[in-house]
Amino acid sequence: MRGGKGTVMAKKTKRLRITYTWIESRKQWRGRANIEGLGSRDRYGETKDEVDAKFDELEAQVDAGLVIDDNTTLLDFAKTWYAVKTAGMKFKSAEVYANAINAHIAPFFKNIQLREVRPLNIKQFLAAKAHMSKSAQSKQLSTLRQIFDEAKENGLVGKNPCEKSKAGGADAKEKTPLTSDQQDILCEAVKGTRAELFVLLCLYAGLRREEALGLMWQNVYLDTDAPYIHVRHTVTFEAGRPSHSDNLKTDAAGRSIPIPPQLSEALTRARTEPKSLLVIPAKRTGAAMSLSAFRRMWEIVVGGYRSTHEKDKAGKRIKVFIPGVVDFHVEPHVLRHTYITELCASGMDIKKIQYLAGHEDVAMTLRIYVKVKNSAPEELSPAIIRAFSGSKQGSSTVVEK
Repeated sequence: MRGGKGTVMAKKTKRLRITYTWIESRKQWRGRANIEGLGSRDRYGETKDEVDAKFDELEAQVDAGLVIDDNTTLLDFAKTWYAVKTAGMKFKSAEVYANAINAHIAPFFKNIQLREVRPLNIKQFLAAKAHMSKSAQSKQLSTLRQIFDEAKENGLVGKNPCEKSKAGGADAKEKTPLTSDQQDILCEAVKGTRAELFVLLCLYAGLRREEALGLMWQNVYLDTDAPYIHVRHTVTFEAGRPSHSDNLKTDAAGRSIPIPPQLSEALTRARTEPKSLLVIPAKRTGAAMSLSAFRRMWEIVVGGYRSTHEKDKAGKRIKVFIPGVVDFHVEPHVLRHTYITELCASGMDIKKIQYLAGHEDVAMTLRIYVKVKNSAPEELSPAIIRAFSGSKQGSSTVVEK
């Protein structure tokens, strides 16, 4: 039975002794209990049972380490949040949150208490990241927003200081696919090098970097009428160390990709003397490549700095830049971008392109890759003329009765 204003009733729960008070102004029961390490905590509800349920949830959160004392720093809570958020998450997705916290949020906010962070601090953080792309800022702001959503839900902050903040920064530069001539130059330049198979797998099969490095010979089917690659494995990096697994980026990433002749020939040559279960293994061990090993291999294409035997006045080896095999801009994802762009230009059905690209959503394929090629007026003019060739006055006519 409800008591009037000021009525106090007590109930013993599992570990808490809750004092109930009817708050007339709110038309709700207030439950108050002392929690070890947290002090006094209040919960409100239309009924005592609703208050009990909220304290049960609070106890469960305490057990899980999600509710911490009022002096908790943003970084401390972020670590707890990260552990819960990424449990069971694919490494590539978890890596986005880890990078946002370790490389950006932690250095900026340092030891500031969670409850002391204000909207102005969030704006200062974004201002400090103004030199970064809009995409990078969005990832960092999204991470902060989720952290404070959790903190608010657990009663550590009254409101989310990120609510009205928006990511700034410049839009990411549009990736330009390689021209036909550039493709030919690149393929000829890497022929016979350690970078050849990687370049061809990305350019002629559209593999992501992690998919190309994770590809195993058992998933390359050359002895069929229609040779194909079955994408089933990836190599991802954690602190530069490789991890070979079957954790694909998305479910859609698992796909079978036809092998064109240019790639088939290179794979056939490489298969004659396999040195590893992997198609592109580390040079010495035959295991999955480390990040540094991959970068050294990619330097064959774009060049890089190498140490010489000469030393400067401080005793450090002097480094010189060794040019790569091509003199135009290219990076691993540009190869995949070129593959998908060429499929679009061929007139292939968009759903087939989505499948071959390993995109979960066809909107991504449309948004990123479907561009109008040959868009100069003289090139578009014939198509416009054909479109309107059936009517002198347009498609609408007036019928007199």
